[in-house]
Amino acid sequence: MSRLVRSPQSLRDVASGVDQLTRLLGVTLGPHQGVIVSQIGPGRPEQLTDSGVIARRVTELPDQGEDVGAMLMRGMAQQMRDQYRDGVATAAVLAGAMVRAAAKLIAAGHNPMLIRRGMTQGAAAAKQALTQQSQLPTGQKQLEQVAMTAIHDAELSAVLGEMFDLLGPYGAYIVEEYAAPRIDREYIDGGRWRMRPASRLLMPAGGGDLTLHNPIIAIFHDKVERIAQIRPTLEIAMQRKSPLLLAVQDIGGEAQETLILNYAQGKLNIGVAVTTVPISQRQDDLDDLALLVGAQPLSQIAGRLPERLRPEWLGQARQITLGRDSLTIIGGAGPKPAMQQRATELQERLRRLNKIDADWKRLKLRIARLSGGLCILKVGAYTFRDREQQKELAEKAMRVLELAVMDGIVPGGGAAYLGCIPAVLAAAQQCADPDERRGMEVIAAALEAPFLRIVANDGHVHPPIALHEARATGTGFDVRSGQCVDMLAAGIIDSRGVLAGALDFALSAATMALTTEVLVLHER
Repeated sequence: MSRLVRSPQSLRDVASGVDQLTRLLGVTLGPHQGVIVSQIGPGRPEQLTDSGVIARRVTELPDQGEDVGAMLMRGMAQQMRDQYRDGVATAAVLAGAMVRAAAKLIAAGHNPMLIRRGMTQGAAAAKQALTQQSQLPTGQKQLEQVAMTAIHDAELSAVLGEMFDLLGPYGAYIVEEYAAPRIDREYIDGGRWRMRPASRLLMPAGGGDLTLHNPIIAIFHDKVERIAQIRPTLEIAMQRKSPLLLAVQDIGGEAQETLILNYAQGKLNIGVAVTTVPISQRQDDLDDLALLVGAQPLSQIAGRLPERLRPEWLGQARQITLGRDSLTIIGGAGPKPAMQQRATELQERLRRLNKIDADWKRLKLRIARLSGGLCILKVGAYTFRDREQQKELAEKAMRVLELAVMDGIVPGGGAAYLGCIPAVLAAAQQCADPDERRGMEVIAAALEAPFLRIVANDGHVHPPIALHEARATGTGFDVRSGQCVDMLAAGIIDSRGVLAGALDFALSAATMALTTEVLVLHER
């Protein structure tokens, strides 16, 4: 059985649900964030501070109409977390402030569609003002401060600041769990590929990694099955008395059997790496690998048959390490101009992608492998749960830092949003329609909300007093010292990209809530 709830009751119900989740998530905003305790089932209650996780725990509100508003916010929180890994509480506080202010106007008889249009224009003006405030981070210290603002972990922030300062926006950053209870990092002057050994019989006894120094390298696009496909390569390796790496899409048959037999007899110092990425990505991976080591991929389509191998089709590297699930190349002998050209082409493709696009991370990894910018962050702790939490914090900070080094930084603590208000109000004065103008003023008022929430969470200063002082001095408010300060100089820094994303998601959720005319509620 279904029940219809029409406006204005539908708006009141949805706005109430939005407000409840906003107030819940807002508790986690700022350095003095509160702790939410969640009780699910008979087990021990969870203590939560991550706003994205908290939003997922709110599965249902008692009132069905309010539940619709809460689920709007829950969906927004999940999208914000998926794309930015940060800014969920900020987006929620912004959305709640927008809904509260605009709902009052709509209840007073103003046109909701014109108010929505004005809100969209106001948000665009605010984002432009954010861009004007932004600057690229200068040095390791500022990058460390960006991470610290996001995750409040000094040790991890210091390591991440160093990594991003060294490798820059197009570096590849991989997080691995570490057995020891500490944080470490490993820089690789080369690249790492998802590949596996062709057989455990072609690996050292005891299950360790295979390391080859100064090997020659052959890349095969076609499946390797016949002895004739590998004989010329083996002959060159034996003539040069050099280790050999075969990187292949697939291998089997008599070719693999011959390699295993010769390896077991000690006649070959060889590694055979089989790519494990999806089929659609294999050619790109092998082409990048070939470029890094200065090889020409062997394939029938390209006219480079392995049976007619020329020595100049082989590549070289200073060292390769083949592990259970990865191949690491260090010191590839590929031509630097060609690698830079391909990296530049990939960077252009990357700029056209949304950060949640499936190819975003893959393109960044390809660029890093060609540019020699790869770092593995190893996070460790005594327990599995603590390692998982450290890994999650690291991934969150890395996403924020990626945006910071590409899109710039702005003053933190809500100060950047305060700096946008004059631009939004100036644009509102140019708007002829009164309801559109009111929509823009809704955005201007909402931009104060994150600042006020952060100060309120601290609890030592009355938020309106802090707001008045900050606006009078053109600064922000450091809740740790209880004083108005230059936020950038004080190291309180936000990523412009995260703040712009929070504004976008908040606007989307708020306008959807405000323009809901009818709720269709089904019996539970």
